[in-house]
Amino acid sequence: MATPRVRRMPGRRALLTAAGLVLAVAACAAGVFFLRGDQQPATRTYSLITPRYDTLVATVNATGQIAPVQVVNLSFASAGRVAEVFVRVGDAVEQGQPLARLDTRELDLRLAQAEAQFAQAQASLDRLLAGASANEIAAAEAQLAQAAGQLRQVQGSVTTSDMRAAEEQLRQAQARLDLLLAGPRTSDVQAAEARIREAELTLERQRNQLSAAKTSAQIQLDQAVNQLTQAQSRYSTAKQNWEYVRDTGADPIIRSVADPSRPGQTKPNTLNDSQRQQYYDAFVQAEATLRNAENAVAQAQVSYDNARQAEANGVELAEGQLLVARATRDQLFVTPDPDVLAAARAQVASARAALDRMRGDQRSGQLEAAQAGYEAAKANLERLRADPRPADLAAARAQVASARAARDLAQLALDEAVLVAPFAGVIAEVNLKVGETPSVGRAAIVLADLAGFYVDVTVDEIDITRVSAGQPVTLTLDALTDLALPASVESIAPLAQAQAAVTSYRVRIAIPKADPRVRPGMSVGADIVVAEREQVLLVPRRAVRSDRGRLLVDVARDPGLCALPPEQWPARPELDPREVVVGLSNEQVIEIVSGLDPQACVYVEGIDQRFSFFTGPPGRR
Repeated sequence: MATPRVRRMPGRRALLTAAGLVLAVAACAAGVFFLRGDQQPATRTYSLITPRYDTLVATVNATGQIAPVQVVNLSFASAGRVAEVFVRVGDAVEQGQPLARLDTRELDLRLAQAEAQFAQAQASLDRLLAGASANEIAAAEAQLAQAAGQLRQVQGSVTTSDMRAAEEQLRQAQARLDLLLAGPRTSDVQAAEARIREAELTLERQRNQLSAAKTSAQIQLDQAVNQLTQAQSRYSTAKQNWEYVRDTGADPIIRSVADPSRPGQTKPNTLNDSQRQQYYDAFVQAEATLRNAENAVAQAQVSYDNARQAEANGVELAEGQLLVARATRDQLFVTPDPDVLAAARAQVASARAALDRMRGDQRSGQLEAAQAGYEAAKANLERLRADPRPADLAAARAQVASARAARDLAQLALDEAVLVAPFAGVIAEVNLKVGETPSVGRAAIVLADLAGFYVDVTVDEIDITRVSAGQPVTLTLDALTDLALPASVESIAPLAQAQAAVTSYRVRIAIPKADPRVRPGMSVGADIVVAEREQVLLVPRRAVRSDRGRLLVDVARDPGLCALPPEQWPARPELDPREVVVGLSNEQVIEIVSGLDPQACVYVEGIDQRFSFFTGPPGRR
């Protein structure tokens, strides 16, 4: 039966120990503790151990760094001089709290102008929707009443003054009808076409300029990503070299050299302290370059997003202005309202009938003229009371939409002049000075959420199958050796990490509550508890050996030997091999499922006076 495998990360203390095991026999323990300085080396080559019942814990080990739950680089969306900085490094801020502000005097004026234009456009639309005023309707009603009276009073003779007046009324009525039928004047059409061309040119300029700005931001983002890729590659190489130097002490490039003391043989190319420091400095520099490249990508992404939004807003405003210009031009060519034409024709007919009557026509002509005047007044009143025409409404609504877009764009620019905290946290960096323009290459303010922490570690493909979300984790810190943080597995990446030397997966460990001394960036060792069994029979791993596919434990034929002091043990005791079935294990002990008497005296080959078979080497916890 295969035993569970427990990996140990190089350079960190192993934490896979049997919890709370106590040696029952003092004589056996004495053989595996430290030798006193005045004792002579033991002549025996074995140890005798009595099996123990205790709890066995198996873990997967990994390393990482403490990280806050959230860190964000904040920058202004537009350029300008810094007017106020409200925070300092180390200040705690709430979500939505202002952090810094640019000079907004020009932006305030632009917003006031845009709001006035929007109010004017909205008022024009409201007037159109509201229809004619009460005074206009009252005047039309008076005209209708007058026409009705004239219709009743048409009698009597016609004078010379009446003739001249009738001719003038006909001339004016015909002129008004001709004006309605003739269409717009050439000068009005040319002016409207000029405004359309100007709006089209403005739209084209906006598209070209804002598209160029977005393309420039995209190029900067691509360059930042390329620089990040190069930094990642250099960091991976520097890290591998340093880890090799740290673990072996040898040069990772020229790993062996000729051994002068042994001709034809080689020896490791061991580095001195100065050479080792050079590899470490190269690793630290590569890591710093990687972090700077990551920050540059984040800043370039923000600039690109802002440029893309500015392009959308600017084009929308220019398109609205073009729609207004076209609607104004189209208004010139709108066919006159049928009611208006009918009223004009009625006025012409009325004037002509009145003139014909005055020239000797029959009385019926006078009546027809009076009737036409009445119809014209009635048509005018109905026109004032009717709903506005669709073309007029479309033009007014287009003007309102354009003014609203301009106002919202001005409000957005004003809002973005104040940098606010997107979440509650602590100010980590402030790169602003009052009166200066913020640097493009650096974040204006860096905000970190220190309310919680997490650790990202990598686990290789052999151990990842035993790790699952919710498993308990113990974190130990290099900087705080007396502190052990309880944590748990929060998530496991579904895909393996790219560019890794071995297949591994990122595991995120959540820290629900951290000690106040814990700071972001501290190195930690993580022990993920993947299995735990209570009251199992344990023996040292060294006591189990393999023989042609069988697992055996050698047991002294005389079980009383375990009760004797080590100096009274024979040079070679008589042994009986016992075939056993094993279960869970860690680096020190292994579970015996069956095949071994708990009272047996187990033979362990070899003696390590610095090592405790059940708890590991000195200094282990």
